[in-house]
Amino acid sequence: MTDANAFIHFAQAFHHGEAEQHNYVVAVGDRAVVEALAKAEHARLRGAYGVAIYRTRPDIATQDNFRLVDYLSSDMGEKWTCSQPDEAQAA
Repeated sequence: MTDANAFIHFAQAFHHGEAEQHNYVVAVGDRAVVEALAKAEHARLRGAYGVAIYRTRPDIATQDNFRLVDYLSSDMGEKWTCSQPDEAQAA
């Protein structure tokens, strides 16, 4: 079982879900706060951006150790998936 306190969460907005286009970090911190800020930013952007919510562990390379928690799609309706294996499978 993983310790929920061992995670940090972050939200990142992507222009119409395209990582190659304009994107930026919305929030970093506790899951409840990050989710609330991500939803508020998603509403403010009115469909132009999708917002991904990820979790990772502090003090490690995020690009190798992130997990997708949720994705709020843009008005294009894209789906965002995480290519990282589940922690249970990686162990």
